[in-house]
Amino acid sequence: MIAYIYRHKRQRNGKSVFSRIWRARLKLDGDLKPRDISLGVSDKQVAEQKLRDITRDHERVSVGLLAPAAQRETFENPMEKLVDGYVADLKALGRSADHVRHVDKRLRRLMRECHWQSLRDATADSFLRWRSEQTQAPKTINEYHAVLSALFTWLRKQNRVVVNPFEIISKVDSRGRERIRRRALSDDEAKRLLAGPRKLLYLLAMHTGLRRGEINALHGGDFHMDTANPYWMLPAKFAKNRKEQPRPLHPELVEELQKLKAAGKLKPENLVFPDGVPPMKVIRADFIAAGIPLTDERGHRVDFHALRTTYITRLQRAGVSPREAMELARHSDMRLTMKTYTDVAQLPLAATVRKLPSIADTQIDTQTLVAGRLAVSPTVLGVKPLKVDKTIGNIDENHHSSLAVTNGHKNQNGGERGIRTPDPLLRDSRSPGVRFKPLSHLSRHPQLSPTAPRHAIFFRWEKRPSGRRFW
Repeated sequence: MIAYIYRHKRQRNGKSVFSRIWRARLKLDGDLKPRDISLGVSDKQVAEQKLRDITRDHERVSVGLLAPAAQRETFENPMEKLVDGYVADLKALGRSADHVRHVDKRLRRLMRECHWQSLRDATADSFLRWRSEQTQAPKTINEYHAVLSALFTWLRKQNRVVVNPFEIISKVDSRGRERIRRRALSDDEAKRLLAGPRKLLYLLAMHTGLRRGEINALHGGDFHMDTANPYWMLPAKFAKNRKEQPRPLHPELVEELQKLKAAGKLKPENLVFPDGVPPMKVIRADFIAAGIPLTDERGHRVDFHALRTTYITRLQRAGVSPREAMELARHSDMRLTMKTYTDVAQLPLAATVRKLPSIADTQIDTQTLVAGRLAVSPTVLGVKPLKVDKTIGNIDENHHSSLAVTNGHKNQNGGERGIRTPDPLLRDSRSPGVRFKPLSHLSRHPQLSPTAPRHAIFFRWEKRPSGRRFW
């Protein structure tokens, strides 16, 4: 172990001048290199005492009796300071403003209602008690859980906490308990909606599936209509998945955009909708004016985001494959496309079932199918299971179909009663540990085939660990 204090020395006007602040050099058993620590004091005795304290703490940390300094400092800091640092890091990472706002709002609500002053107070038990008293939708409660778990994961990556106590807590089951369920518009409802004053906005949403924020960021230059296959592409910084993904334009939408461009209202540097998407109050008024009920008999509602559900459901009705629908919707998980954004009530399930042929017309005559084919081989009777650990030696009546061995190998010198396999058979695989023993006694077996000659010799081979001759 290395542990001592010192002061930096430098030359000034030809004289050695020592620094006022003492420093420590420390290397414990198992450290790869020494650590240089500033003690921040000018008194030598104080510096020596601080070195002893630091050495003691490092030894306790190395054997697990004391948490590292970063973890001790984290648990001593106020919870609000940690949340401020986490939110600031999310902004630095480029997370969307809405995401940062929701994270900050939910964490501060948990701090307030759970009475968390420091990180020591944020326990799994206190969160479970808070969750049991909530009346919000299960999806919302799970979002609070996810935000809290993300905070502790962020701290763990910085080695400021050892474990995340919230990652082992189960989520609330939200299946069948969703409070917001959207439906797709039917073709008649879509036509009536397009007859209103905001045709381009609704046509764009139902032919591209763009979200409200993405439509607000669209510029005229994001539409490329002078190519053989017109397409649109949103800049990555405005897309939800932060990717530039070109997607084709529908001819009906191209026609409307060409009209807008001919009127001089679609310039590359200008926003397509300078005033943005109208608020939901205006959107609901347009739905009511078109005779579209805001909530159907199932309790599913329509709003502006329901136009994205309409786009994906229409893709399914058109027979698009699930993979293509996922790509056009710009999803990373096919389950989101198939389950959340597909309105099953709009799918032609009854027509699909009627396409199935009648069972009476699809019976298959197996005899007709095999007519003119090779006859099926007859069943072999009297065959017993073959035991692989025994010698094969014309057992039962089924070996009569095999040709009998009428000529044995030539006798060669190899030992008592020995018959060695000729060299051509073992030219490349000779092994001194392999030997053959004659089984001539099997030729008198009562179950031996009568066609087998009496002088037929049967062999078995076995390998011995030692020996240089073939037997």
